[in-house]
Amino acid sequence: MSITLRKGTDADAALIVGYLKKLAEYEKLGDVCNITPEALTRLMNEENGLSVTIAEQDGIPVGIMTYYFYKIATFSGKRVMYIEDIFIDEEYRRNGIGELFFDAAKLTAKEKGCARLEWKCLDWNHSARCFYNKIGGKYAPDSWLTYTIEMN
Repeated sequence: MSITLRKGTDADAALIVGYLKKLAEYEKLGDVCNITPEALTRLMNEENGLSVTIAEQDGIPVGIMTYYFYKIATFSGKRVMYIEDIFIDEEYRRNGIGELFFDAAKLTAKEKGCARLEWKCLDWNHSARCFYNKIGGKYAPDSWLTYTIEMN
């Protein structure tokens, strides 16, 4: 099995959207995932916009990781790399692809001079939480809660 990672481009927009929809279904949020390839392309081309890494096995896409950088982490004076999405096709999980994604993310964060990597995980996603613990991810059981206001 030969896994390679490559940067997602505008030409991959439909493929990436397909993976985002698979992730939304997995997270039981399929009804709120309405991104289009055109909207994704706009996000990817904004200043400090969304970046995508695509995993391929022998040239066939098997997963994606999306990320972006906070412009400023004021307490450290550095950026924070935020991993928004990771999705690997079920039949390719447990083959080291997640570790490849995180190795690439750590390298990118280091190259960009980031203070840290951040990501979130749904509390019911036990397999992901076990994986994150295995790679050294630290759950921050602090008093910070995530609030949102939907802009529909």
